[in-house]
Amino acid sequence: MKRGDVWIGVVLLAAVALFAVPRLLGGTQTAEAAVARIQVNGELYRTVQLTEEVQEIEIRTERGYNRLKISEGGIEIVKADCPDQLCIGFGHVHTPGDTIVCLPNHMFIEIEPSDGQGVDVDGTAS
Repeated sequence: MKRGDVWIGVVLLAAVALFAVPRLLGGTQTAEAAVARIQVNGELYRTVQLTEEVQEIEIRTERGYNRLKISEGGIEIVKADCPDQLCIGFGHVHTPGDTIVCLPNHMFIEIEPSDGQGVDVDGTAS
């Protein structure tokens, strides 16, 4: 075993600790404590609690149609009539700060903590 091998081991151990320790101590936001804010045409359409039970929301506007599915503590778009279908590709989101956007239908979904505090902004965005 060489001196460089020891340093590589130390760096790997530190990296694992940086990711594992906050999760073990409960420092991350859980999906049960999140809500989805749905905006259509720039206005708040609805705020929904992200729960484990399955529910569907249909949004019809003059711009188009979207069907949302809430399940397993998250939300996803399961059907849309927009031509590119990119909004379906966002998949199931559940972490505060995650977003889903359907530009042709002017719909924006953002996941936020249920306490209303919003998501922390990093130093470069403030």
